[in-house]
Amino acid sequence: MGSRPLLAALAAGLLVLAGCTPARGPTEPATGPATSATQTASPTPPSATPPGGPTSGAGVPTSTGAVRPAKAPLVVPAPTPAAPAPSRSATSPTPGTTEPAPTSPGPTSSPPAPVPPPFHATVAAVSEADLASWHAGCPVSPADLRSVTLTRWTGDGAASGTIVVAAAVADDVVGVMQALYEARFPIARMEPVEAFGGDDDASMAANNTSAFNCRAVTGGSSWSEHSYGRAIDLNPLVNPYVLGSTVLPAGGAAYADRTLQAPGMIHDGDAVVRAFATRGWVWGGTWSSPKDYQHFSTTGR
Repeated sequence: MGSRPLLAALAAGLLVLAGCTPARGPTEPATGPATSATQTASPTPPSATPPGGPTSGAGVPTSTGAVRPAKAPLVVPAPTPAAPAPSRSATSPTPGTTEPAPTSPGPTSSPPAPVPPPFHATVAAVSEADLASWHAGCPVSPADLRSVTLTRWTGDGAASGTIVVAAAVADDVVGVMQALYEARFPIARMEPVEAFGGDDDASMAANNTSAFNCRAVTGGSSWSEHSYGRAIDLNPLVNPYVLGSTVLPAGGAAYADRTLQAPGMIHDGDAVVRAFATRGWVWGGTWSSPKDYQHFSTTGR
């Protein structure tokens, strides 16, 4: 045996350390004579990898017939497919056009206010039975009076009203009341004093507009202009009679302050005063004393 096997083993170990596969296994006996004690097998260059990579599970043959373990094939993960672009829906706008912005419903409009009816007035004769305040000795007879039924403005809409006046001023009264209606001046109530049994205080307290009432002047004994049917008291509660500390009706005391602007109040130079003045009627609010803010008459009394 000598030292040859030992030298062969050393040579094989050096080849392993150098990364080369020995031509023979370390325990495999030599089949041919060595040319020298230090001769070693040349490493065999690896064979070229066939196109497409090594065959899975197969070894790679060496030039000496020894089988070298094949490397595991490199597994490259398949690329993740890109998410498909969203398709254009049927409601998408065509390129180059502007999609209309959504609109919110607008506010619901209120229905138009009803149109007030046109002014209307009728003038009719009256009889003694129609006049609770009339009696024998009154300065005029029922034949001298007329009942005027007309359209008035209440502040909330149109309504009918009736007033008894002298026959001689009936047309003037119709013209004044038409002007007040068209100016939308509110008249709270308009009934003959017969609705109150001829009681002037009750009529005033009810804010009732009236004319004929056969009675004496307030605080006196002479005939009032109302006894002739040629004076009108308009909205008396908010346009009271004022003499010193006396206010009539008593419920109208707050309205003695004429700086107020309550509906139905009369003020110097307003549409009411102008409508009466155009026809020659005088306003009691112009008197020095008393101040009769409800009162209009043809004579200024």
